[in-house]
Amino acid sequence: MKLAFVVQRYGLEINGGAELHCRWVAEHMKKYCPVEVLTSRADDYITWSNHYPEGEEAVNGIPVRRFSVSRPRSPEKFGRIQSRILTQEHKEKEERDWLEEEGPTSPSLIHFIEKHEPGYDFFIFFSYRYYHSYWGIHAVPHKAILVPTAEHDPVIHLKLFKDLFRKPRAFVYNSEEERQMIQTLSQNENVPGLVVGVGTELPPAASPERFRQKYGIQGPYMIYVGRIDENKGCHKLFEYFLWFKEDIGIPIKLVLVGNSVLKVPAHPDVHHLGFISEQDKFDALSGADLLVMPSFFESLSRVTL
Repeated sequence: MKLAFVVQRYGLEINGGAELHCRWVAEHMKKYCPVEVLTSRADDYITWSNHYPEGEEAVNGIPVRRFSVSRPRSPEKFGRIQSRILTQEHKEKEERDWLEEEGPTSPSLIHFIEKHEPGYDFFIFFSYRYYHSYWGIHAVPHKAILVPTAEHDPVIHLKLFKDLFRKPRAFVYNSEEERQMIQTLSQNENVPGLVVGVGTELPPAASPERFRQKYGIQGPYMIYVGRIDENKGCHKLFEYFLWFKEDIGIPIKLVLVGNSVLKVPAHPDVHHLGFISEQDKFDALSGADLLVMPSFFESLSRVTL
């Protein structure tokens, strides 16, 4: 059996949730059968601009085929189209126009799937809302397994996705709640699907003190691990933390781990460490006084905007 994992971005330095999820599963599965990754050349999910060389390379021993993005995304144009389809009556063609802008638009990736479909037993698509999953599933529905990574986002109610959720051969859900949400929206109960976790290899031991010494963190701290982005509610996290420091005055620090596309406040108690090793991350989490969950501020952001 040969598997193709199809995902919007892929690389050791990419820490997006779906992308990391895909890499972990692919690396686990290579122990049992041949696997390949089909992806774009992008490393930036804002514009999807081509970054990596086109063609094949090995990432942690897994063959990765990268395909060019035909045009980068304009965040301004994309924002206008998305605002229109979410707030106004529209035709399904306008939803497909939105999908083209959402990207990463790579017709060569879809053409490869169509042409080489006989060489793979299954194509495992990560993230329902992107170009590669929509058109890839339409190309090979009988071999398509979708890992939707869905959340309570307004675009999940678009008609093109309600139809999409009825097409794959099977689903791999991240939670019971995700499965219930998708089944309620699309009435796709007849499509097989399981809730499946992913194994994580933890370092043999944690040393919070080693982390503190390496990064100069003294005293109690709360930690956020993930993409530092307005879409994840991080602007609210910063707002509430600074308010908390000013009004309450408790000596606690905010430690941020992950790449940022949002300006991080210049404050002596806010420490942005960027992309750090798994060992350092494990040490940091082990010594934290409070773990800040991205989903909480993401949901709060949507409620208060």
